Amino acid sequence: MGMTFDRIRTERFVDTPNLPSSKVTAVIASDLVPEIITALQSRGIRVITPQANVDLPEPVNRHADLQCIHLQGKNWLVVRSEIDLQQRLKDEGAEVLLTEQRLGNKYPADIRLNALILNKQMFGKLKELDPALQKACGFAGIHTILVRQGYTNCSAAILSEKAMITADTGIAQAAEQHGIEVLRISTGNIRLPGYEYGFIGGCCGLISESVVAFTGALKFHPDGLQMRRFIEVQKKQVLELTQNPLIDIGGILPVKEENR
Repeated sequence: MGMTFDRIRTERFVDTPNLPSSKVTAVIASDLVPEIITALQSRGIRVITPQANVDLPEPVNRHADLQCIHLQGKNWLVVRSEIDLQQRLKDEGAEVLLTEQRLGNKYPADIRLNALILNKQMFGKLKELDPALQKACGFAGIHTILVRQGYTNCSAAILSEKAMITADTGIAQAAEQHGIEVLRISTGNIRLPGYEYGFIGGCCGLISESVVAFTGALKFHPDGLQMRRFIEVQKKQVLELTQNPLIDIGGILPVKEENR
């Protein structure tokens, strides 16, 4: 009981999706690469690891950004078949909403929750998103913006309310039209076993208000130096969790942070 009480007192839910305002204490991330989990845990971060989703293709069946989405504060929307992930979030004190649909192993049935929420706006391939997500956004006053890229959340690395990195032209244009500064990078050069390449959003996440954690080393990416400079201009630091090439694990989703 004491530990639970201490946690409540010393932690709070990250209020805005992807954008912690202090040091992150809990994340959702795939355990596909144990070295990445160990690196996060060594920094005092609890890692909630999704189970394999039987409806998804094997290479991405543990990807957090396909199985759940942070709406705001303690509110999370989770794929209805993922009982374990729902329970783990409830144990943290989250309010968990369920999707109306299960996922599927072919596009677009795998992207029901793969939208990007930023600044009270949701970028996504709207007609393919789960109805529960559309309803939740309407209820929360989150404005929806159509983009062609189905893997919207995978495709963008969020640095702040006003800055992101993406290789996707459509997402970049939509973001820029809404006042967000975008660093456009080349497609590819990110590992995703079983696929030709992965996406930049799937291999990073903010683990404090000023630190962006990457699954690998930026030096292996042809635009690595530009990414590092762009991140530093946003007054953020790069943390490389391994010294291997970047790998798409389905993102590092911040859940809780220190209650300063």
